Amino acid sequence: MIDMHTHTTYSDGHSTLSELLKEAEQKKIELLSITDHNTVAAYQELENLDIRSLFSGEIINGVEITTTYNGEVIEILGYDFDLNIMKKLLNENVLTFEQKQREEFILIKETYEKIGVVFDIDNIKYDPKKESCRISFVNEIKRHPENNKHFLFNESIVSNTGFTRNEVYNPKSPLYVNQSSLYPSLNKIIEIIHEAGGFAFLAHTFAYSDTIANSLIDIVSNNKLDGLECYYTTFTKVQTNYLLNICDTYNLYKSGGSDFHGTNKINHNLGTGNGTLLINKELVQEWINRKKTI
Repeated sequence: MIDMHTHTTYSDGHSTLSELLKEAEQKKIELLSITDHNTVAAYQELENLDIRSLFSGEIINGVEITTTYNGEVIEILGYDFDLNIMKKLLNENVLTFEQKQREEFILIKETYEKIGVVFDIDNIKYDPKKESCRISFVNEIKRHPENNKHFLFNESIVSNTGFTRNEVYNPKSPLYVNQSSLYPSLNKIIEIIHEAGGFAFLAHTFAYSDTIANSLIDIVSNNKLDGLECYYTTFTKVQTNYLLNICDTYNLYKSGGSDFHGTNKINHNLGTGNGTLLINKELVQEWINRKKTI
């Protein structure tokens, strides 16, 4: 069993690196990648042999870098890169978590003021070093029933996760906020990963709006992606098979993971996702072996 998509407290995960490694060892995971958002800080801690000894399996360098496609926020997973080069390129091109939260706060505030969303700015409190400003915004917005008319989906009113993907990041929603200014372009992210010697995979295609899934052929045809995340906690068998077929057709590599965040994401359990993930190491063996022979 492998898990190529996990997060720690170095980004928005609830588990520390040590806690993640202990759980991975307990679950007998053979291959693990720690893919924190826009940072590789966990790998610096991994240089401590006492920490690394907590997990007997193999660890592949990973990161999840945020970008946009046609105005919608998406993520690219980078794997098996040179850590020093990646750290340098991220520092040069990508906002830190804190910087991003502060700038995103201003974007959301200004956008919602323009469209008449009711909120008390004094009630929106968060720690930009470790918390998303979006959660504070949605909690405040939901306090005012007159804002319900702005939501594209009723489920977003009862789900913070739905609010982010279905509203803030969705160009079709009245609550959409164009965040393109916060991130490097898709081509630039892929270039960064390749410059660091790594592989670039599109993360969780079906976790975005339908626009991304419907544009997948254009995305893989016009960008130098190396692969797709084909197995993911929320994917149906039909969705996974579709992605596997795309990989076979366009000669792309395959990967998969739970998107583990500890208790910050329910039913994204390490290795098993919602209970049925169980990805075999053979899925990624081809591109991992290829890298080792270069």
